[in-house]
Amino acid sequence: MIVFWRLFLALFLTDFVFFNKKVYQLQQTSRLGAFAIRSVTFFVLAAAFCWQYLFWPWPFLEEVMLPGWLCISLVALFYGFTDYYFQLGGKIKGGYTLSFFLKNFVNVLFLVLIAPFEELYKTGNFFAEPWVVFLVGLLLATRGIGWFIFCVEQDKYGRDYPTADEQWMLGLMRAVFFLIMLLPGIRWAFFLIIWISACLYARKSRLLDIPGWAFGVCITGAVFIGFLVRLRFYLVN
Repeated sequence: MIVFWRLFLALFLTDFVFFNKKVYQLQQTSRLGAFAIRSVTFFVLAAAFCWQYLFWPWPFLEEVMLPGWLCISLVALFYGFTDYYFQLGGKIKGGYTLSFFLKNFVNVLFLVLIAPFEELYKTGNFFAEPWVVFLVGLLLATRGIGWFIFCVEQDKYGRDYPTADEQWMLGLMRAVFFLIMLLPGIRWAFFLIIWISACLYARKSRLLDIPGWAFGVCITGAVFIGFLVRLRFYLVN
C-alpha cells in the first residue's frame, strides 16, 4: 500500500493544490493545454514520491508487469484524459458535482489497478506510512471539501472561482477541525466544542460568509476525515 497512498497523495495534490485560477481559466480556453499541464504535474509529483520504486515491476491492470515509471506515465495520461473529457458542468443538471465524483472515482480506481500491493506491502497494515496518511487527510479536509462545495455552488448558483481569501479562511477553519481530532485522549471533544462555538459566532457576525449547508459540510466533513486519520495514529500499530 506504500505506492498506492503516495500516488493517491500525488493525485490530489495535482487536483486540489496545483490547480489554481489560471489553470481553471485555461480549461475554458485551451483544454489541450490544461491536459498537458495537469498530466505533467501529476507525473512529476508521482515520480518524486515513488522514485525508489520507478524501476520495480508493477502489475499493470493485473495483466502484465511493467516498470513503475511507465505505469506512472500511463496513469498521468489517463488522468489528463479524465480531466479533459469528464467535464459535465453546464451540460446536465448537477454536472459539476457529478464530474467531481466521477473523475476522482475512476482515477482512484485506476491507481488500485496499477499499484503494486504484494511486492511493496511490507508493513502489515493498510495505511502503511503515517506521514502520507496525515497529508492525504489534511489535503482532503482543507482543499478537497472546499472544491466539492465550489462544484455544488457552481451547479446551484453558477458562481465564479473562489477568491484567495475565501479559500484560505475556510481552509484554515477546516484544518483546525481536522487537527483537533488528532489530539490525544478525549481532550479533542473539549476543543471541538470551543472551535464550533467560535465558528458559529464568526458566521453570525458575517466574518465567515458561507451558506448554512456548506458550513455544515465543512464541519462534518473535516471532523469525519480527522476521525479516520485518528484511527490510523491511535489504533494501528
